[in-house]
Amino acid sequence: MTLPDYERLDVWRSFLTAHAAMSKMLSRALEEENNLQLPWFEVLDALASAEEGSMRFNDLAEKVMAHPSSLSRQIDRMEEKKLVAREKSVADDGRATVLVLTPKGHEAWKEASITYYRIVRRVFTNWLTETDVVAMHRVFSKVLDAD
Repeated sequence: MTLPDYERLDVWRSFLTAHAAMSKMLSRALEEENNLQLPWFEVLDALASAEEGSMRFNDLAEKVMAHPSSLSRQIDRMEEKKLVAREKSVADDGRATVLVLTPKGHEAWKEASITYYRIVRRVFTNWLTETDVVAMHRVFSKVLDAD
C-alpha cells in the first residue's frame, strides 16, 4: 500500500480537524442558544430548503448523510417534540410518506439558522477569498465525483 505524499496527507488531516472543530462549535452554539442538536438542525434545514417543503425519508437520509436507522430514531424524537410530521405524499398515489416541517419546526429552524449561519460566517466564509471559493469548489467536486 502506498500512502499519499506528506503534503496531501497533511491537507487531509487539516480538513478533518477543521470539520470537527466547526461541528463542535456549531453543536455547542445550537445547544446553548437554541436548545437544538446539530443533527436536528440539519434535518430542519434540509426540510426548510426542500422544493416541495417535504422530503421522502430516503432522500432526507441522503441529504443529511445519515444512516437510515439513526435518522429514523431522530425523526421519532423530533416528531415527539412536534418539529416534524409524517404525512401521506400527494405527489403520487398516496401510499408514500413524506416528512414535513411543522409550524413549530419552521420557527425552530428560523431561530437556529441565525445561530448556525453566524458561526459559519465568523469561522469559515468570512475568511475565504474568491480564489479560495473557486479552489474549494473544484476540490470538493473531485471528491464527490470520486464516489
